[in-house]
Amino acid sequence: MEPRIKRRRNKDRTFGITLAEIRVKAAVINAVLIFCALGLHNTKINYSIAGAYLVLNFCCLLLPSLRKLATRWLRFVFIAIDVMVIGFMIAETGGAASDLYPFLFIPVLLAVLRYKYPGIILWCTLMSMLLLGASFYSGTLLGMMWMPSLVLKVGYLYLAGIIGGYLIKQTFSVKEEVSKTLTRWNIDLQRLNSFSQEINASSDLDQIFNQITKTIRQTNTAQMVAMMLFDDESLKIYDSLGWEENWVERYHYNPLSKHSLALAPIIVFKEPLLCSDIRKHPELVRTFEEIPIESLFAFPLVISGEVVGALVITNPTSYILNDQETQILTSITSQASMAIQNILNLNQEKQKADTDGLTGLYNRRYFNEQLEWQFDRALNQELPLSLILMDVDNFKKYNDTYGHPAGDQLLKVMTSVISEVVREQDIFARYGGEEFAVILRDTHNKLALHIAERIRQVVVGIPVSEETLKCPISVSIGVGTFPDHASDRISLLEFVDKSLYHAKDNGKNRVCCGAK
Repeated sequence: MEPRIKRRRNKDRTFGITLAEIRVKAAVINAVLIFCALGLHNTKINYSIAGAYLVLNFCCLLLPSLRKLATRWLRFVFIAIDVMVIGFMIAETGGAASDLYPFLFIPVLLAVLRYKYPGIILWCTLMSMLLLGASFYSGTLLGMMWMPSLVLKVGYLYLAGIIGGYLIKQTFSVKEEVSKTLTRWNIDLQRLNSFSQEINASSDLDQIFNQITKTIRQTNTAQMVAMMLFDDESLKIYDSLGWEENWVERYHYNPLSKHSLALAPIIVFKEPLLCSDIRKHPELVRTFEEIPIESLFAFPLVISGEVVGALVITNPTSYILNDQETQILTSITSQASMAIQNILNLNQEKQKADTDGLTGLYNRRYFNEQLEWQFDRALNQELPLSLILMDVDNFKKYNDTYGHPAGDQLLKVMTSVISEVVREQDIFARYGGEEFAVILRDTHNKLALHIAERIRQVVVGIPVSEETLKCPISVSIGVGTFPDHASDRISLLEFVDKSLYHAKDNGKNRVCCGAK
């Protein structure tokens, strides 16, 4: 029931005015025209009825309370009055030959605005019967000379109703279609605005990719969405939605590459690839073999003028993107590219802030942040955490003898060889000056001592040459482990620092854990 009421309300507003308002205004105009037309007929009762009718409708128009009465509670009574006044005036002014015949079209036109074809035909029939009744009352119905004119006038009523109904239907259909299109655009724009705010507020690439795929599924009929990035030459899937795991694996057996002809629009022209049927592209057929894909649309991710990947949308059936969908997807890709660029810029700035300029290792600020975080993790999960501090032996003497450039070269060479010993999960940092530190997560004391000894050995083994060292060097190393040697982060640092100085005080070029 509610959709029917909603459709009727929408139809009422086709021309920006309700039918209640139309009825009152039309009745006033109707009364004025009747009053003027009666100037041709000098009948006192006609003027009296027309004048009363005119005053009534003027009052309805000017007085809100009476207008409310006429347009709501007693609207059918007022409509009946309209019909009876028109019929009576036509009868009094000549019936079939009356100059007031055109007033019969007013109810028909109102019916056109209000009802569908059954209702319009009903009102045409009522007006035709009203004309026949008025003609009978005036005596013109029986006159043969008026019969053709009467039939013609009845036909005009039906013709006006049919044509008017068709035109209103077409107008309303166009308006409804435009309204639906605007509504879809509004929803898509709201989603785009929300998407823009979310990705601009994000500082994590995974969150951005997840938000992109989710937004695509909301704004498009795509069954499968993938964020693909170039890994060297190949276009690899970084994040996906709707892709089964074996499909991703199957694609990576034979992925698209920068040299793929199918990707020429993306790589060369930085334009979307719109393929409604991949069977027209043998390369795409080979790549997506055994994956249920028939249509593919790829939008380039451009960062600093270079294509770094693509937003790929696929469907298991043939599908054609319309202009609106293409514009929205292009906008999403463009915003995603800017967001990724911003994150990369932030990461570069952060990396600069966290990195030592000389050696390229993490600096002390980053080391302290990570030590705090790793210690809390070890404490909460009851895992071991080991720490190594090392100091280059006789570094001041080396600097004084060979100069600061040689000292800088020593630190770079030592950093390079130690980096080959520490594991990928370890955090290797320049602690300050000639001191270095390594955080060994999930590492017990015995393994930490083994790694520290390997570091000492590779440093001692650095060959002397013009490109490396001016003379042999060594390091003193202190080692400590949580929870074996300390119960908190500060105590662990103090223990390892004391171990380092114990190594230096006892001959240098050695590894110490406490006083051992």
